[in-house]
Amino acid sequence: MNLRPIRPRARMLATLVVLAGAWSSAPARALDLAPLRPDAAPYFLADPVISLDGDGKPTMTVSVSVPFYEVQWVKVGPADRRAARVEFTVVFDPGRGRRQFGDTWERRVVVPTAAASRSPNSRVADRRSFPIPAGRYELRVEVRDLNSGLGSNTQTKIEVPDYSRVPVGFADLELGTVDSAKTFTAEPGRVFGVTVSSMAARATLFDRRAGDWPRKYPFRYRILDDLGEEVVNGALEVSLGHSAEPVLLRPARSDLFIGDYVFVVELVEGSSRWRVERSFTVEQSGPPRGREFETMLEPLAFIATSAEIEALKALAPDRQADGWNEFWRRRDPTPETPRNESLLEFVRRVRYSERHFQGFGPGWRSDMGRIYIQNGPPDQIENRPATSQSSQLELWYYTNPYRRFVFADRDGFGRFQLLNTVGS
Repeated sequence: MNLRPIRPRARMLATLVVLAGAWSSAPARALDLAPLRPDAAPYFLADPVISLDGDGKPTMTVSVSVPFYEVQWVKVGPADRRAARVEFTVVFDPGRGRRQFGDTWERRVVVPTAAASRSPNSRVADRRSFPIPAGRYELRVEVRDLNSGLGSNTQTKIEVPDYSRVPVGFADLELGTVDSAKTFTAEPGRVFGVTVSSMAARATLFDRRAGDWPRKYPFRYRILDDLGEEVVNGALEVSLGHSAEPVLLRPARSDLFIGDYVFVVELVEGSSRWRVERSFTVEQSGPPRGREFETMLEPLAFIATSAEIEALKALAPDRQADGWNEFWRRRDPTPETPRNESLLEFVRRVRYSERHFQGFGPGWRSDMGRIYIQNGPPDQIENRPATSQSSQLELWYYTNPYRRFVFADRDGFGRFQLLNTVGS
């Protein structure tokens, strides 16, 4: 079965800074943003992050990433080399004619071959930092492909907190990857593929209390899945030479399955607690293992044959990963790339069903969840309110090919059950 991609939907996955404790009151509301995306090509991701200097003064860092396939490449030189030219613009506008902050700059990228310019996992990426005072701003990010002339932009409202009276606290948590030399590279969209194996978090704690340096801090970290359950935890005691010195935290395990997660970092001193968290997504990973493997076989049965499911159930634990990979290899629409769109789409539909449909158990076990996983989002939804003679109805229509599914909320608690279908 081929799985159609679901329509884009906003992800309200937040950056959250919580500053609490006996030493001071909390500052103004912290920056709370998902990665920014434009509504038109060229598509890109922009991730704004608050960092702090040793005195606790805020700096806004914006990372921007454009996939290679979103820009036009032109041949340069006598060989097969290709070049792309991209212009980035970042503006923080406080409004009312006050001074703006930001910059415009250009990146030129050259690759050795035309094939390299089509690499599905490569990006034109850059980041800039801007010292700005506390306050409210409209953030605008624009990307222009200078070879094609096409441009796109996105904007949002942000608030930079006033940290001046807060003696201790976290800046925004940054997520990225770290190499063997412990060099940290931020991931602008917080979307990880196989790179999740080298994922790390960079936490910045400022401490303006009187006293000598260095100081020791006991950090705790956790990774929560999209249901809020803890899947990874750990602790690290660090010695910092000065305030706002960044700390790298690498998870004890990083074999995370496809899905949405939150990385949480905490500092606890006596009765005082500070916490910062950042959401991220894993789009490519290894196969599910153990209990997760058994659980995933249930929704997998909606799109697989009974023979395929029985074969997977019969596998010994040390063979389950190979069986899972082989199942999805047969369904990969682009086997020449590392990204298996069918697998990603299946997992997205399962996660969506968990959150949006009600039943006796996980949302994907409901009738709506099963139909959604098999067919994707409907092209049209019709709602009919309950009457004295009939339950509330919801009708899903698909146009290519034509299908209609009728669901009824018989008990009035939102647990819609399938009544009949047309064209399926």
